[in-house]
Amino acid sequence: MSYDRCVRCGSCMRFCPLFEAREEEQWTPRAKTYLLQVMDMIEADEELGKEFRRLLFQCAMCGRCEEVCSSDVDLLEIWHEQRAKARKEAPREFQYLDALRRAIANVKNIYGLDPEDRAVFWMDEIEDDVPDIEERVYAPGKRAEVMVFLGCLMSFRASQLDVVRALFKSLERTGTDYLVMGAEEFCCGHPLHLMGDDEGAEELRTHNKSVIEDAGAKYVITCCPGCLIQLRQYHNIQNAEVLHHTQFFDRVLDNPPKYRSETEYPYHDPCELHRISGVKKEPRSLMTKLGVNFREMDLSCCGGGGLLRMTDPDLSEKIMEVRKRKERLESETVLTCCPSCREQFLAAGIDTKDIVEILDEAFEQEELKE
Repeated sequence: MSYDRCVRCGSCMRFCPLFEAREEEQWTPRAKTYLLQVMDMIEADEELGKEFRRLLFQCAMCGRCEEVCSSDVDLLEIWHEQRAKARKEAPREFQYLDALRRAIANVKNIYGLDPEDRAVFWMDEIEDDVPDIEERVYAPGKRAEVMVFLGCLMSFRASQLDVVRALFKSLERTGTDYLVMGAEEFCCGHPLHLMGDDEGAEELRTHNKSVIEDAGAKYVITCCPGCLIQLRQYHNIQNAEVLHHTQFFDRVLDNPPKYRSETEYPYHDPCELHRISGVKKEPRSLMTKLGVNFREMDLSCCGGGGLLRMTDPDLSEKIMEVRKRKERLESETVLTCCPSCREQFLAAGIDTKDIVEILDEAFEQEELKE
């Protein structure tokens, strides 16, 4: 296994958000790889195995440890494999994940809600702004150049409605030929992937792939970096390019309207977007084209990934508290481009906007001038 390459140099400790939050080495990647090596060499007792399994799921899967590892250890893949193994070895220890797995299996979303609500819930809220939105919902035989994959958070959370509205208004203003999957959209499978259940995720992937290909889409766009990972790396979609929404708008808008504001926004880079999917340039390029005055925040995790809000909500909150304190964010509006990160900041009482909301405001400012 590649974890044998870990020389326990400790370079990952300095950057691990869990270590920053708890200041104890047991939470760090170095400690986990050491435990793996020890358990390979000796017959581990039951308590050591249980402790290791607990620590595996107390991780935001942000990938910063892998990014700074001087030994090129594929730590994210190790955590993925070990989570799958842990659940098989000790299923009773992970019964708290069963409700999530059942919801996804039964109704194809993380909230256990009626699949029809994927379209109805948010559509009712934006029909005044996008009057023909019902025409954009996929049905067999409908085809479009772009398929919008909203994801569970964007489809069901009221806190995301402003982003959904801005997204569709911007698609309309750019003359995009698009469809949205509506009730035919299944969970992308990312929560199952994060718990090591790729077998359970495969049914979801197969269905989504068939709908997207049936629509003849050349592009699939999503606002969710977790969905982006799944659609790009695991759905095996033929003849369609998967893009984050900032990539799409940066590509189609050479000269967008300028955003008129003197506010300086701290920009939070989502871990799953910039670190795991390598989408770094386009969000900044789009903000620069819009004339947004933004400053870079430390490339650190907000604590909202890796299922951590479910497996250890206190730790997730503590990571956010550390980020808030270090960046002095009490009275500022943070810009980001991830619904999960946005939920995390909002829960900490920090005003937060998605970049597409700024794009929408720039369009509105331009229209008011005319």
